[in-house]
Amino acid sequence: MKTNFDSPWKLVLEKFFYHFIDFFLPALVHDIDWKRQYQFLDKELLAIQKNTVVRNRIADKLIKVFRINGEEAWVIVHIEIQGEREKNFEVRMFQYYYRIFDRYKKPLMSLAILTDTNKHWRPSEYHQRLWGCHLSLIFPMVKLIDIIPRINELSNIANPISKVIEAHLAALKSKKDPTLKLSNKINLVKKLYVLGYTKEDVTTLYTFIDYVLDLPPMLERTFIKTIKDYEDENNMHYITSAERLGKEDGIKQGLQQGKKQIIQFLLEEKFGNLHSEYVAQIEMATSKQIEQMCRVALKASNIEEVFDSIEINA
Repeated sequence: MKTNFDSPWKLVLEKFFYHFIDFFLPALVHDIDWKRQYQFLDKELLAIQKNTVVRNRIADKLIKVFRINGEEAWVIVHIEIQGEREKNFEVRMFQYYYRIFDRYKKPLMSLAILTDTNKHWRPSEYHQRLWGCHLSLIFPMVKLIDIIPRINELSNIANPISKVIEAHLAALKSKKDPTLKLSNKINLVKKLYVLGYTKEDVTTLYTFIDYVLDLPPMLERTFIKTIKDYEDENNMHYITSAERLGKEDGIKQGLQQGKKQIIQFLLEEKFGNLHSEYVAQIEMATSKQIEQMCRVALKASNIEEVFDSIEINA
């Protein structure tokens, strides 16, 4: 799996939040008023992450919704995407919960999505006890590998999250077999044309599939030709046209992401682990801002100097 695997997860979560809830927490669908606009609270989440060291391969989202009874409620989704057991995961779940509640005083529920392959690691609660005092947080948890026995059922399910799960599990299964990965990718992408998705939905799902089922150049060319022929036959040029137009942008984005990883590595080597606030600022920085940080980091005596140097409109 690629190390910045959180990006495509965040993309599909923002695009398909209703379907995400419908797939993982179907009972909540009937308690949320979908006629009222839900809102992703990125600034609020960033505020409570301050002074918290986080790892790159974690995707967190905070969403404001309204219940049928009119009450406002907040949902925090933690997607663990590092592919292995994370130490102190339960502590982080608790920290986020109490910080959000303490700061904003909103009804809150936390959900953990675990994408690793360790069938024995199943964090779902946090406890703290001392001398008769007991504190607990119990949270719903979904383990994606538990869906493997039902993988064939997902094939004809129109919920776009089912395709995300299929792609993720296919990536796990074919990690060391490029030929199988090619076959899985072709089959998954072809499904996008027959389940009634809009062109925008297809493009979003393709972005996720393309990311987790990345292929060597030779097999990627085979994939593009196969899908182009399929699109020609069905007169629906959703993906190969997007691929041709987006390849150059993709290369530029890849270079930009590489610069961000380099500056993060440089800062961690010089100043130690970065707080999540700084990691987020790096992720949102422009190319010029990254260059500014690099220049300042070489002479800076503390981390604050680096981020204070960023020109907002650069």
